[in-house]
Amino acid sequence: MAQTRWIADHYAEEKIAFTVHLGDVVENTRFNCDDPAAWTQEWERAREAMALLEANPATPYSILAGNHDVCDPRQWESDRDFSREPFLQNFSPQRQAANFATYQGQAQLDNGTPAPWGGFDSYHIFTVNDFWEDGSPQSFIVLALDWRPSETTLRWASRVLKEHPDLPAILTTHQLMNIGEDGESAIFSEVGPYFWDNLVRDNDQIFLTINGHHHGEATLEARNAYGRKVVMEVVDYQSGYWGGNGMLQLITFDPEGQALHFRSFSPWVAQIPEAERSSVDELERWKYSIDMDFRERFANFNQNSLVENAPGNVEGTLAHWIFDDRYRITSPGSGAGFIDVSGNGNSLSTATLGDPEASLFEVRDIDPPYGYAKGTATFRGDNSKGGFYLETTAPGLAFEKSAAGKQGYLPQYTIEAVLRLPADWTPGENAWSGVLAHQPSATQVCQLHQLSCASGDPSLGLAISSLRELQWLSVPQNGNTRSNWSWEIDRDRWYHVAVVNDGKRTQMYVNGALVMRTGYEQSGLLVQPGSEWLVGASSWEGKPDTPFAGDIAEIRINNRPLDSSEWLYRPQGL
Repeated sequence: MAQTRWIADHYAEEKIAFTVHLGDVVENTRFNCDDPAAWTQEWERAREAMALLEANPATPYSILAGNHDVCDPRQWESDRDFSREPFLQNFSPQRQAANFATYQGQAQLDNGTPAPWGGFDSYHIFTVNDFWEDGSPQSFIVLALDWRPSETTLRWASRVLKEHPDLPAILTTHQLMNIGEDGESAIFSEVGPYFWDNLVRDNDQIFLTINGHHHGEATLEARNAYGRKVVMEVVDYQSGYWGGNGMLQLITFDPEGQALHFRSFSPWVAQIPEAERSSVDELERWKYSIDMDFRERFANFNQNSLVENAPGNVEGTLAHWIFDDRYRITSPGSGAGFIDVSGNGNSLSTATLGDPEASLFEVRDIDPPYGYAKGTATFRGDNSKGGFYLETTAPGLAFEKSAAGKQGYLPQYTIEAVLRLPADWTPGENAWSGVLAHQPSATQVCQLHQLSCASGDPSLGLAISSLRELQWLSVPQNGNTRSNWSWEIDRDRWYHVAVVNDGKRTQMYVNGALVMRTGYEQSGLLVQPGSEWLVGASSWEGKPDTPFAGDIAEIRINNRPLDSSEWLYRPQGL
């Protein structure tokens, strides 16, 4: 009551345009739906409190169900018995629509009809009349989604965004981000990847997500599939004194200062005379700011300027990964992934081999001498312990039809990499580690394309041998699976590798020099469409294997034999 009364009394002077409730409206509904005495009074109190905002059209709010608000929190929303759910009885779509003009609708099925569970999900549009410095307005979408939304609901949410392509969006739900063991770092919860992969990552309009459930407060500045910032916050006070002691949070949008300002404040404590407050009566906490250029962030949604302006996309580029912070995107596994700057959608996300520690992969601000990268991905893989690697299902790398009539034939190509081995590289820990690989085995690809060849090695791969030689292997259309080999390369030295196939033979160049064991008669290469491509690991019998140790700054795949003048083997900036 203290919270909603304070908002109702101070919304004008505080410029509160909208209020979001993050769920756990009550405490005792879960597992108690057959015992209304356990929760009826709680819902009555919740209705009484929220009615203070409903009394004024100028104080709109959104609300959603947390795990304490549903009969069985183990169920996804589409599996519930909707007739038993107190949340739908107390905060029905009809009630919300009657209260505020901001309310725009509830979740729908794919055919556009209301979903049976639709009352658990809603979206709102609110407008701030003097948002920009010149006094012009700005409208926002708020998506208020259930504790466990169905895939149908997430598809509906994506449609809502597409129907309003110019509006920035705020996603609210009960659980998305968690807080790490240090008590300060925001990490993805167990359902966080579900939200990220199915809604947040590919919808550039979502610039802010807010959730509760996990005690405390933390933020993650994530990067979506367009390389643009998404501020993801978890905030929950219920583990504090008196269940949070009336603490709420104010988020201020500051276009002139180009920042989001966060301030937690307790209206309950504010009404207690200062001399009468106890030592645990906190008035404010968690006051901080996050940089955001709203003009830039709210412009050109879903248009990837990183791809449009990326260097090195010469004619025929099929995939191009530059491993620095400019092209880094967020992957729920470790917080790291990379966009395919070719624009063909082959983005990479992080995966693990064995049980590595977080320190086994990082992006460092190191300027390699070749290519366009301004940094490097540093892998610390170990054949006995494992490591991080990057993978993609490579939807844009299906290529042409082979002689067997199967998709997956690349008649000509140039594949390049810029890499460096660490000073402590050893054959015992790092032999045969993979730089780039197509995960299916040579046997699998040979069988797919009806060739009489077989091997447990990857069907395509650039790796480091036990003698520190660069090895390139592939399955060509003519079935000649011989490998190309370099001389022994040095530790702690940058190398550019180019593997060039003109449709007749495959040649390898290292720092511009043709290697001796090369020039084999091979007609292009073959792959298994839809299968993963790996960076920082090889494979054996179709499974990831032998993680890389060292730096990989850049990899590019092109569909023609590039002239040496077009290679990444060039000083930076030229």
